[in-house]
Amino acid sequence: MKQTLQYRILPYNRYSSFYQERESFYRSFINQYYLDFAHQVLSQEHHEPFLTKSLIAPHDIQFGSTPRRVIWKIGMPSFQVKDINDFKDHKILFYRTKLLRQKVLIQFHFINNFFYYSQLSFLSFTEKTNDILFNSIKGKYECPNAMQQNRDRLVMTDICNNKLIIEKGVYLTVSYITGDSYPRTLMEAQLKTKHELVHRADNYEIDRLSKIL
Repeated sequence: MKQTLQYRILPYNRYSSFYQERESFYRSFINQYYLDFAHQVLSQEHHEPFLTKSLIAPHDIQFGSTPRRVIWKIGMPSFQVKDINDFKDHKILFYRTKLLRQKVLIQFHFINNFFYYSQLSFLSFTEKTNDILFNSIKGKYECPNAMQQNRDRLVMTDICNNKLIIEKGVYLTVSYITGDSYPRTLMEAQLKTKHELVHRADNYEIDRLSKIL
């Protein structure tokens, strides 16, 4: 049967190159994500955040949901990875899409299958994009007019201490952070184990040095 163009299989070298380039894009985000950084994100206190009566939930997905629940809700991810860097029992689902005609990357982070963090990043944006995003967030979460004071960074929290943070930097990002202590407790246990291993390794090297000198 003659192959048509749309169904033609890529030669192996082109196929391999395509996936290497694709993975390198996501790796640029993954390589910045370490255990101590994630713990800091969950533990950080923010000065006088705006309080919303609405529950903060990206894509209307509740914190604590499993990866299967997220995939069932919004579809198969563009890319996924688990056991990131020095993390254990950790997984990220990536989705690439377009919003307001701009390229967008969405991340869902899980520890022990518990959804605890999400980030939506506009990879390119304009001031119009920023204004529309700002007003959409304001409308959805019924925020006061005082939000107009700063459009470069905004922090909101709900009654469960979940947080939503809008930041304008290299990318325009909206971050969603759980207020549940469960993922932070798991990270603290992993950090303790990590520090103990580093301490043992340091003692071993010192002891080895003393025998050589």
